[in-house]
Amino acid sequence: MKTMVMGLLIMLFAVAEMPAKTINKEPARLIRVISADTLTILYNGKWEELKLIGLDALETALNDKVYEEALRDSSSPDEVISRGMKATEFVQRYLRYGSQIWIEFDVQKRDRFYRLLGYVYLADGRMLNEIVLHHGLAELFLFPPNLRYSHRFQEMTRLARLEALKSKTEK
Repeated sequence: MKTMVMGLLIMLFAVAEMPAKTINKEPARLIRVISADTLTILYNGKWEELKLIGLDALETALNDKVYEEALRDSSSPDEVISRGMKATEFVQRYLRYGSQIWIEFDVQKRDRFYRLLGYVYLADGRMLNEIVLHHGLAELFLFPPNLRYSHRFQEMTRLARLEALKSKTEK
């Protein structure tokens, strides 16, 4: 009986040490960076558009969203596009044509435009979504049901805003 109880305790502790859920990351190759939040990738032998979950980057071409953003922050459409291009160039420093990336999917794998939705991991293991938010190059955009890292993303956004305020006051 004592051996059986010890065996059960060992099994319980072993199960408690196991991760609750193993997160699968699927490989893909970068074809091009469309914007700071959208990539063209080669995934499962097909070219796909992938939208980074949790963020919304500025546009890089003139459209209605550019005018809305310009009105919202009292800038010109050209300034909005310029900031969008800078954010895109920032992502291009991390990713080149043919770069190996890994995608982690959340609850909803595609959006209404049939783009893949994912968290993108670089070769060094860092998450691109977090990097972009941390540098203040996109707005936080949480859209249920894909909320796995919402708390981390909120913290990244908060830190980016604090750093932006700090740099403004130091000037």
